[in-house]
Amino acid sequence: MVDKFKRSLTQRAITSPTSLGRTKQLPFEAAQATAPTPTTPALPEYVETQTEAKLFPPNELYITMKLPSEVAILHVYSNGADEYALWGGNTVTMLSQTKPEKRPPFSLALIVDKKLSAKQIKNDMNFFSVVNPELRKWVKGLRSRFGGQLCLVIADHTNYEIPWEMVELSPEESPHEYLGTLVTTVRWQKFISGDDYLMLDLQQEQCCGNVIAYVLDTELNGSEVIDLEDLKAVIYRSSKHDINEFKAHLERNESSCGFIYISCHGDFRENIFEIWIGSEANKQQRLKYWDLRTHHFNLLKNSQGIVFINACHSGRHKPHPYIPSDYQMGFVELFMKKGARGVIGTLAPVGNKYGSEFARDLIKASLRSPHLSVAALLRELRFKMIKNFPDQPTKEQWESFIYTFMYVYYGNPMTVLRLTPPGGQNGV
Repeated sequence: MVDKFKRSLTQRAITSPTSLGRTKQLPFEAAQATAPTPTTPALPEYVETQTEAKLFPPNELYITMKLPSEVAILHVYSNGADEYALWGGNTVTMLSQTKPEKRPPFSLALIVDKKLSAKQIKNDMNFFSVVNPELRKWVKGLRSRFGGQLCLVIADHTNYEIPWEMVELSPEESPHEYLGTLVTTVRWQKFISGDDYLMLDLQQEQCCGNVIAYVLDTELNGSEVIDLEDLKAVIYRSSKHDINEFKAHLERNESSCGFIYISCHGDFRENIFEIWIGSEANKQQRLKYWDLRTHHFNLLKNSQGIVFINACHSGRHKPHPYIPSDYQMGFVELFMKKGARGVIGTLAPVGNKYGSEFARDLIKASLRSPHLSVAALLRELRFKMIKNFPDQPTKEQWESFIYTFMYVYYGNPMTVLRLTPPGGQNGV
């Protein structure tokens, strides 16, 4: 038996549990970094800025410890209104700041709304990958050094919604080598909880305990209910319960919940006050993002479990329309600041049937591989889809391709979800 203290940090990140901390340490603990001035923000020590005509904002990815070499961070910054640029690195190699490029129209939500074919989306991302050789070369260099132990934190500070997990590492030589299938990836951004910023704390932790679920069985097929019942989950069905009963359960002073699952519809409006999850047919059975901001989810705060919002647009963010800030708001941000250790959401509308199938696959994968982190489970599901992808896919198979990449995880790359029946009850 391998001594757990002799394994690398990233081995434990992918195969063992971790946690999110909330301590006040500077980004990267960069003791050697130059102190910030009004005109020159402090950047990580591996970022060269001497020859840059324009400096990007300082690193605002708050981490409570110096990064291990197997963990790298990719920063995505907007440059003005319609351009983006990349920079990143780890303790071994850096991705020098790239020149600003035009904002690509690659939000999966907007693409789907325009009714483009999944094949066309894939082809567009293929060309996007071709014209980003610096990123591809950097990631492939890290993979050659660290192999399957590599973890990539994607800190996208824009609202461009580029599906980075779909970037192809060798788009012209070896199709289907996607970033999100070959590398364990997580998303991260600035989260404010109370008076503090949430810290990404790379330490071991596991989420276990009761499973609580809300399932819109009056409008969705909800085949994953079978798996939730096997886990003895507390299930709030829309056919029997008001959605506010589920919300009230989240406000209980309990600390035994490891997994919160929400299966329903969702909408992402231009007006941030109208973003909701819940029923498409009944407006009274919706939870609005803005209304939930002032609620105290004591169960989530005390348990610090994983939240899976299996609803259209649940992983999307946007800034407040009246406040000049880069702070991105949405349901992921809401549940993270309420105490979740990690949140799984979607980047666009997902087919109802596929959403249920993906949830079942995730639950089964977690039970089959309890040593894998949540981020690694998502990587494995993407890899499995690509491995079985036919040379002549049907329309449904093309759609499954896109849907699989729509699921992203915000949180610690080392968090493990232990889905074992804790003795709850089937339904309430």
